[in-house]
Amino acid sequence: MSGYACQRLELARLRPTELVDEGEVARLANAMRQDGAQRRPVLVERVSLAILDGHHRFRAAQALGLSRINAVVIDYDDPRLTLASWTARNFTREEVRAAARDGVLLPPKSTRHILNPPLQEMPVALSMLA
Repeated sequence: MSGYACQRLELARLRPTELVDEGEVARLANAMRQDGAQRRPVLVERVSLAILDGHHRFRAAQALGLSRINAVVIDYDDPRLTLASWTARNFTREEVRAAARDGVLLPPKSTRHILNPPLQEMPVALSMLA
């Protein structure tokens, strides 16, 4: 058991921090539609409602016309959360918050938020997110 609790959050309240690959969004939306579920929750920062992990899932949910998404909400100072990078550049928590606040999004797959223990699949039927 990971100890993470899921919530169903309104998509309109969430604040993206990164751009996405639209081809990956379409592929993921199709897979979610066929599966009838969102398998992995998105990771959201409690104060800013910044999306830390799951931008493609977020955009796929929008593409499917869902109003909510399954999410784990966490404090940025939670010791289980580490901010890393998929690139050679390291980002700060303030840069991530600024992207969410200002809408000037970071490149796709730039930040990497790692949870220990990692998030497991927590499937929710799309009908519950409509």
